[in-house]
Amino acid sequence: MDQIILDGLKFWGCHGITPEEKNKPQPFEVHLVLYRDLSRAGQTDSIDDTVDYSQVFADIRHIVEKESFNLLEKMADRIAAHVLGLNKVITARVTVKKLKPPIGGEYRSFGVSIERKRVAGTAYLGLGTNLGDREKNLTEAAGYLEKLTSTRVLKYSSRYYTSPWGKTDQPEFLNQAAAVETYLTPRELLQEMLDIETLMGRKRLEKWEPRIIDLDLLLYGRQTIQEPDLTIPHPYLTQREFVIRPLLEIEPDLQLPDGRLLKSEAGGVRSER
Repeated sequence: MDQIILDGLKFWGCHGITPEEKNKPQPFEVHLVLYRDLSRAGQTDSIDDTVDYSQVFADIRHIVEKESFNLLEKMADRIAAHVLGLNKVITARVTVKKLKPPIGGEYRSFGVSIERKRVAGTAYLGLGTNLGDREKNLTEAAGYLEKLTSTRVLKYSSRYYTSPWGKTDQPEFLNQAAAVETYLTPRELLQEMLDIETLMGRKRLEKWEPRIIDLDLLLYGRQTIQEPDLTIPHPYLTQREFVIRPLLEIEPDLQLPDGRLLKSEAGGVRSER
């Protein structure tokens, strides 16, 4: 895995277990190694495809200078938790050194070094197309999914021809579902899916329009998210037979975040074909 290295970050903070340590600033040194795929950044030369080092520096400075910890272990864990939330950082190695602890004797520093990783999640995706060579479109989209950073495709469903939803005067769709294991957050995964749609030439002009490819994030573990541009489970998940059928083919006992079995919802949904 590629690495981003921030070495020798020096700050002053009040951390320790003695009254003097808690009230008198002391020097600390932080070393970070952030693991994430940097191949896209190497191609695009865009900061959006990597981590903003200056922002990381500012964030760590705030943690060390504005927060308070008894132990270096706690500070290191706090830093690791923060950087693992950054743009597609999968693993973080954090070293924190206290350069002048109140300990007699000769030494350079005392410190701790920890490594923390994101926990992988299982996500379920919906794929659909009703323009051009539909079989080819799904195969191309699957190829992009299999190249996603920090993501592994576990299984695809069969492909199903289904009637259009919403706007019916258009060609029928070819639909499929996929299960993936990923270290990406739901939002990161969604952005990757939108990027695939763009690469394949999808243009969003109106709702329910024909499309060369449509990728939906249907479920992500047991998470429930309600945000303006991200809803999990997908809001129409239990209303669409062309979504339920391929999902149940992949995982017959698939559970929704509220504990209900998806198959319990299948009986009340109309068949598309």
